Amino acid sequence: MLDDEDILEAYEHELAAEPPPVRRSNRGFWLVIVTIGLACVILVGEIFANRPLAESIKHSEHTLRAAQAAADQIRTRTGSYAAADPGGLRGVQPALTYRAIDEPSTGLDDVSVAASDSGWAAAVQARPGACFYIRLTDAGTQFYGGGATCTGRAALSADQPSW
Repeated sequence: MLDDEDILEAYEHELAAEPPPVRRSNRGFWLVIVTIGLACVILVGEIFANRPLAESIKHSEHTLRAAQAAADQIRTRTGSYAAADPGGLRGVQPALTYRAIDEPSTGLDDVSVAASDSGWAAAVQARPGACFYIRLTDAGTQFYGGGATCTGRAALSADQPSW
């Protein structure tokens, strides 16, 4: 028969033994790594997918700046923006195509113009449904804007200090 001392010794022996190691799963770690990796791939894909849009915006702003420079040359020479209509602009900056006030711009190098004694405005289509505007007042103030309608008349509504 076992006495108290043997029982205590058996318990001490049992408790002194190291428990078998518990193997933990790496599943959570790999789940996080794969999710982050997938998010990075999607982000890079979106960046490259939208790159042409950024280039179109940059090109349309450049076109408006070139048309503005031509309009400013005409104003300096004549004292008014009235002569900075499609015909006048074509004589100063022939690399661009110019349209009358109610004719819409159809692309990046195509400018719809509104010219009068009191100011000048232009619109360029960056992509279908997206147009950038610039408006110059006779006092020398510049305004910017954008919208879906891409005519010189629509550009007369530009009222922002920057694009």
